[in-house]
Amino acid sequence: MKISVITLGCKVNEYESQSILNQLKTEGYEICEGLIKADAYIINTCAVTNTAERKSRQMLSKIQKLNPNAKIVVCGCAVQNNPSQFLKNKNIIAILGSEGKNEIIKFINNKNKVLQDIIHDKYVNTTRPIETRTRQYIKIQDGCNYFCTYCIIPYLRGRSRSRNIDDIIDEIKNTKAKEIVLTGINISDYRIGKELGLKTLIKEIDKLNIRFRISSLECNILDNEMIDILKKSKNFCPHFHISLQSACNDTLKRMNRRYTIEEFMDIVNKIKKNFSYPSISTDIIVGFKGETEEEFNITLNNLKKIEFSFMHIFPYSERSGTVATKLIGTIDKCEQKRREHILQELNNKFKEKFYNQNKNSIHKVLIEEVVDENLSLGYTDNYIYTYIDSKCKVGDIVEVKLLKPYLNGMQGEII
Repeated sequence: MKISVITLGCKVNEYESQSILNQLKTEGYEICEGLIKADAYIINTCAVTNTAERKSRQMLSKIQKLNPNAKIVVCGCAVQNNPSQFLKNKNIIAILGSEGKNEIIKFINNKNKVLQDIIHDKYVNTTRPIETRTRQYIKIQDGCNYFCTYCIIPYLRGRSRSRNIDDIIDEIKNTKAKEIVLTGINISDYRIGKELGLKTLIKEIDKLNIRFRISSLECNILDNEMIDILKKSKNFCPHFHISLQSACNDTLKRMNRRYTIEEFMDIVNKIKKNFSYPSISTDIIVGFKGETEEEFNITLNNLKKIEFSFMHIFPYSERSGTVATKLIGTIDKCEQKRREHILQELNNKFKEKFYNQNKNSIHKVLIEEVVDENLSLGYTDNYIYTYIDSKCKVGDIVEVKLLKPYLNGMQGEII
């Protein structure tokens, strides 16, 4: 039987989908990924926004058009949030939510349409993912205790729980990848026992002499000690994705974020002082509940001061089941789009300036794709997509001089 795994959503879902693929491969199934012709499909769904959940449902229709007789298993956050939206589909043979992905074979064979309880008190290990020779995600944590008012994920993924450090190190030691990315729902809350443990984990990873990234951080973990640890590392890729959401303190307070914009800006300034050519990116929610014109302008002016390398900008989407639904001050959609457009224009300026700042700088690029003898593609250590006019090997790490901005990145030449 040929089974395709379709992934929607975050890097954690990507890691878990690769784990599912490995389980299927071990059992002798023919495996593939994406919306291609297959006998059966596993949809790893997302529910971070209403749009993400709608895309999860729409995927069912797309599969049935491709193969009307396909057997379908649905799993993930959209199922955890509202299993009833999937129960009536005749092609679905099994459903499971956030838990149980590590036992996907059991669900395929038993056709079990029952959600498993989320295990809040411990991290559940999964089958390790399909190997890659380029970039490998390493999941170190699941769940979240922060309960930001706009976010439903703590209700769907459960409370924060951390993976055993020895198991993480063992997976990294045995990977064939040339680069790893630490990922989780809130890895800033990674713990060893009851104590925060991300600094300890990073020190241990650095001993393995493998290039590594950190997927997303809360600013509270980036104190002087953490910055010093990362600065001294020979293997850390200086791309800091630090979740901001708003650059106005009043808006941050309504979001239940755990910092002020002044604290955030202080951390960004320290990073810029301590690293050469760091990439600093963030997420911004525009048009959050009650965001006045004055609050938006405060955000806009503070973003201009920070000068990120790039921003992911999301219009606020109300999510049923979150505290934000009870807040007053819904922003008109047209006004929301106007503000989003202003921030996107600013984002384009940030990216252009960041690329120009990197002209003639030298970086190590992990080759992820070779198109032909005259074109190889990959990311620099500071996360610039680079076009190289040379034939390299996938998985090679080459030293490159960046020349000029080009398409969605920069052109470079091998030193």
